[in-house]
Amino acid sequence: MKTITKTTLISLAVASAVAVAPQAAFAHKTGKAHTHKTTTTRSSSSAVSTTSSTDARLRAMEAEIQALRSQLNTTNTTAKSALTNSQQNAASEKVVEDKIAEHEAKSKEDDSTLYFRGGYAGMTHNRNDELLTGNRTLAVPFNQNGGAGWYIGAGIDHRLTNDLWGLTDLIALDGELMFEYKNFGESSNMLVSTYPVGTPVAGLTGVMKNQITQFTLAASPKIKFNTGTIFTPWIIPFGLSINVISPPSSGVTVLNPGLMLGVGGEFAVWKAIVAGIDFRYNFTGGDLSYNSGCSAVTGACRVIKGMSTDGLTAGGYFGFKF
Repeated sequence: MKTITKTTLISLAVASAVAVAPQAAFAHKTGKAHTHKTTTTRSSSSAVSTTSSTDARLRAMEAEIQALRSQLNTTNTTAKSALTNSQQNAASEKVVEDKIAEHEAKSKEDDSTLYFRGGYAGMTHNRNDELLTGNRTLAVPFNQNGGAGWYIGAGIDHRLTNDLWGLTDLIALDGELMFEYKNFGESSNMLVSTYPVGTPVAGLTGVMKNQITQFTLAASPKIKFNTGTIFTPWIIPFGLSINVISPPSSGVTVLNPGLMLGVGGEFAVWKAIVAGIDFRYNFTGGDLSYNSGCSAVTGACRVIKGMSTDGLTAGGYFGFKF
């Protein structure tokens, strides 16, 4: 009886377990499905929300990138403009600096010159038939002078402007102060030694020799042409000269002003040494103390020739720039 009861109880338990298991499995499946469905819904909602947030961020980033690009383009344009302006300013500054350097270099150049001259001198009118050079009061003039001679002199060229005060680089202007001594030979003078004695007789009285000379002091502008080579031509368009003669003229006058014209050129020999040639003409515009007269006793007329300081010089010079 106990055996049957025990067996019966086991059978009932197994049957109950078999009956309950499908329901539990179904319930578990149903709960799992429900849970999966809820999770899927939540995941889908989260994904949609995440996608929307990402899109917004992307749009914001795109807007920021566009703004950055716009700022970058503006910055590049500004930088290029600033660079262009800087290059133009640098070029302008370089031009100015070059001009200043060129001006300083020119200002440091040796432009003034101390020179010494010499050469041929000739009078336009010789000094024959004058009182103190040709003894014109004698019956026969004692001396004849041809009017040719030589000269020596010196002077200073002081540079006034290298470029004609900014008008052109081709012309420079110097101020010249020059003096020269000209010698035209000697003459024989019998007047001083014979007239106190009485009637002059050639060969029986003393004869005095004198030098026929002329001293000239002149100031003038000298235009020099900048050729860019070792040769520099120049001209003197006008100049004031003061001329002193010896012996005095027949009117016993020794001083006469004049107008000087000149042309020449110089070569740069070595460093500050130059050498050149020049031709000058001194125009005084008339004779000194021209006189004529007739004898009150015999009535004979004799002309005592006046003195002309017109003349020319042709020669060379060498100098030193400073």
